[in-house]
Amino acid sequence: MTAFLWCCCAALGGKDDTPLPPQPLTAQGQKWILQSEFSDEFRGAVLDREKWDDDIADWSGTWSWEPGNVRLEGGLLKLRMQYREHERAGRKIFYTSAAIRSRAPAIRYGYFEARLKTAPLFPGVCPAFWLFRNEPDIWTELDFELMQSKNVRQAQANAFVFRHPKLAGVQAKRENGPKIGEHLDWESSWDPREAFHVYGIEWDKQEIKWYIDGELVRSRPNEFWHQALAVIVSFGLRPPYTVKPLSEGFPTEFEVDYVRVWKSAAPRSTAGAERKVAGDGFWAG
Repeated sequence: MTAFLWCCCAALGGKDDTPLPPQPLTAQGQKWILQSEFSDEFRGAVLDREKWDDDIADWSGTWSWEPGNVRLEGGLLKLRMQYREHERAGRKIFYTSAAIRSRAPAIRYGYFEARLKTAPLFPGVCPAFWLFRNEPDIWTELDFELMQSKNVRQAQANAFVFRHPKLAGVQAKRENGPKIGEHLDWESSWDPREAFHVYGIEWDKQEIKWYIDGELVRSRPNEFWHQALAVIVSFGLRPPYTVKPLSEGFPTEFEVDYVRVWKSAAPRSTAGAERKVAGDGFWAG
């Protein structure tokens, strides 16, 4: 309807200056409704802390989350990691880093997209865009993890189930590890440190798809990922710094142009849909 009215105004010599809501890079004619409580263009002077929590509880033994490492500048969200020795719960920690997590009630299904440029330091840090929630009876995750392999051009499109009623009898391979862990390493022709790229996850009741710059890089049927999840952007530490703390190369940061989340205006039909698991790192039990 908006497009029709715009055309009518144009024909009459008028102009509708109302901007159309953005659509996913891979919309392909499908209509999506932007979910403003999960979406941000980061154009303000400071982070919208009514929308995002940047002071989340620490869970890593090698770095701590600190709100001071989150800032907005030039229309970008910047997440910083720095070498700073400190103690937490009587344990010596060498790094602080940054993460933001959505405050809105968790969301089930939709299209999730972030445009970002990774940090210059490699190897040793891992920018990530992911969906996650840990509840007493269920704990699942869908994500993109960047620069954590030995090849800077590889992005990981992952799916995890740590806890699920249907997998109550399945034992994880390690304590607190996932009962299902799938990793797909996708190699780009470009260096993610040099320019911004768009990472998208399309998630519905039947299927999950991962996209990079509009290209489908992975798909799999959805058997277990029906838990409502939070939206997170974070900056993790990886070897060699998790093994031997060093100050060289820090501080370092990566930049996020936007985070956008949509719900489908008309959920797709799955009649006759072909489904397959694309991945080279499935493990369970």
